[in-house]
Amino acid sequence: MSKLGSNIHLDLVLQSDNIVFHGKENEATSKLLLGKVILRVEKRVGISSLTVVASGKTQFGFKYESQGLLVEAKSYRNLYDSRKEKVLDKTETLLDGTKKIYLEPNTYEYQFAIRLSGDLPETLNTTHGKTEYSIKAVLKGSYLSSITKEMPIYISRAPNGKLSFGDGINQNQIEKKFSQGLEVNLNIPSRYYSENQTINIDANLLISNPNIRVLAVGARLSEKIIITSSNNFSIKKEFNKSITSTKIKNNGLGHKFNLTLKVPEIYKDIQIDMENKVFSVYHLLHFDTSVEINGSKHNLVTSLSVPIVSEESLREANSLPEYS
Repeated sequence: MSKLGSNIHLDLVLQSDNIVFHGKENEATSKLLLGKVILRVEKRVGISSLTVVASGKTQFGFKYESQGLLVEAKSYRNLYDSRKEKVLDKTETLLDGTKKIYLEPNTYEYQFAIRLSGDLPETLNTTHGKTEYSIKAVLKGSYLSSITKEMPIYISRAPNGKLSFGDGINQNQIEKKFSQGLEVNLNIPSRYYSENQTINIDANLLISNPNIRVLAVGARLSEKIIITSSNNFSIKKEFNKSITSTKIKNNGLGHKFNLTLKVPEIYKDIQIDMENKVFSVYHLLHFDTSVEINGSKHNLVTSLSVPIVSEESLREANSLPEYS
């Protein structure tokens, strides 16, 4: 008897592998994961069942210091906190396995719709913690033989039900005055960014101290990840990472500068901004001004929040109608 895999080809097709929830975990409505399983049968074959399984898990692990009983002596001990939790486990049966089914040579399509709860945490992939989702089609035949096809799915969240560009005062610009006699006016064209986009940074330096000499300027994009223990909410661990940077010397360029940073691939080199029960992720743009004052060198830093969102969130935001 031929093996199941030599008689039939299984394919899994999704309408979209990116699911965007609108609003916070406690206010977002559910969404449907839509797709179909395609069976291309070469020879007559017996089928026991066909199912699709949507699954997701959150896990983390980190070391932290716990203060001992001798507070006066500042006694500490190193502890390790970890957790692995299933956050999604849903199965939809497309072919019932109560009675054997025979399929003749042909192409068959089976539609499915799996409802995903709006409180699912966002996709994350870091060294210290991750939240991963997948959808798997399982075709079972006779004598315990089976074929599977699995692919990842990604969960993200649009703040306040949509991405509101300019939904506040000067959200994409900042002015900062330093006591050394320098003012930095920083501006970027957009409030939100996604992968492969370029952040254009316009900086204008206003100098009130004649003894200041600007040596160089630079820009950095940093990522802060905070993990809250689900075993003990008072335990938090913070991780900081430099994503990308650039620097130019002030070779008589004056006091106006334009720098660019490119956002790398999401879920690989950078994560999306989020706030859920376990993970919080934030991104900051830092503008460094290297100056010399009376022979003494200083680095003056101006920082601006730059939320990173999924491409799907940006696409949905750009397709929303404008209201006056």
